[in-house]
Amino acid sequence: MDRDTGYYVDGVLKFNRFRNEAKVGMSDGTRAKGDYDNWGFSASVEAGRHIKLSNDYFIEPFAQFSAAQIQGKRFSLDNDMQADGDRTRSFLGKAGATFGRNFDIGNGAVAQPYARAAIAHEFANNNKVKVNENNVFNNDLSGSRAEFGAGVAVALSEKWQVHVDLDYSNGEHIEQPFGVSLGGRYSF
Repeated sequence: MDRDTGYYVDGVLKFNRFRNEAKVGMSDGTRAKGDYDNWGFSASVEAGRHIKLSNDYFIEPFAQFSAAQIQGKRFSLDNDMQADGDRTRSFLGKAGATFGRNFDIGNGAVAQPYARAAIAHEFANNNKVKVNENNVFNNDLSGSRAEFGAGVAVALSEKWQVHVDLDYSNGEHIEQPFGVSLGGRYSF
């Protein structure tokens, strides 16, 4: 972040290993289940501006783009049904604002509670799953959604920060009733 103007850019690269469990209700009322592991890669860049208001309040309008790809996987359920998931892709654009306040909690540490609202749009629309080779299901999560969040970030020093976020989103093809994120950041 440029302290004079308040403009910032934040970039993230992630490698993930996912452990998945599938539980499927069959047409005869029985349930089938299976599990599998796969890998993912994602990257995002966010740019915005930290605008200081009176009494240590602030607002941060921002824009973000992120892309992800998760390995496709072929797996079996316990009733011998076969599923074949294509690679999952995501390209997400987001614009919104964060509003909060800084509180000096002593020894150079600052607590920053905040609330966030954003509009997000998923551009990728070609994620498919095949079941028993000839039944194709479109796992399309494209479209727009609203996202709301609240949290607190604590700057323990000029370089170290920890945070907790609680999130909710709802839109055309997806609802996330809650999300929790815990993290730490080191600035250099």
